[in-house]
Amino acid sequence: MRRIKNIVFIVAISAYLVIVIGFISDKEKLQHVSTVKIRIADSIQNEFVHVAEIRKFLDRQKFYLSGVNSNSIDLEGIEKSLMSRQIISKAEAYITEPGILHLDVRQKSPFVRIYNRLGQGYYLDNKGNIIPLSPNFSPYVLFVNGNIAEPFRLNQTLNIFSIKHDSLPASQKTIYDVYRLVTFIHNDKFWNSQIEQVYVNSRYEFELIPRVGSQVIELGGVDNLQEKFDNLKLLYLKGFNKIGWNQYQRISLKYKNQVVCTKNQ
Repeated sequence: MRRIKNIVFIVAISAYLVIVIGFISDKEKLQHVSTVKIRIADSIQNEFVHVAEIRKFLDRQKFYLSGVNSNSIDLEGIEKSLMSRQIISKAEAYITEPGILHLDVRQKSPFVRIYNRLGQGYYLDNKGNIIPLSPNFSPYVLFVNGNIAEPFRLNQTLNIFSIKHDSLPASQKTIYDVYRLVTFIHNDKFWNSQIEQVYVNSRYEFELIPRVGSQVIELGGVDNLQEKFDNLKLLYLKGFNKIGWNQYQRISLKYKNQVVCTKNQ
């Protein structure tokens, strides 16, 4: 008898939950969206996009958000539309009671600013995503310019690694060497604080401009980066601290196990 009572109780609870869930579901379908709340999660660190701009963008995409029935709003379509923008890394759209549409947005975070040989400027984040320049915001990041020619169109590519690049000629492969070098600098606390600019010369070799001192550092290619920067660090810590930072005009790391310094004239 007790077992039968337990079974009846479980069936009754299950039926009740089905009815309640159905009631809530119907209620959600009937509610109208009265408020749209847009939240940009990293707006303090990055200011590439603002709330008003997102509203205007969705209006242009013909997403009518306020005053419409909640079940007529294409939440997935809104998310995909927002994610199509090069600056946005994540977008989530959902509705809560009483009729509030939430849009949570996160921006991509640049770690290098690039100006190619055509004078076109853009940023890259640490995953190789392209971020367009913005009139609203100019973050303080490592700057790279010079003889850079990309094997893709900046306005049609979202990530540089979407292009097969292993067999490209040096003239088109430079942007991938830039990414490798900048990633190395960014991941090293000492060099991230010391190097402020990288220049790509006509031979597709890299020259570094430090924050302290007037010398140009000839890095050469991106081979043996750890060894080259270890040799340079030794010079910084044991050489420049004794003789000063402005004795040399150029420092070359191009040759294996050597640091060649050219004095100021």
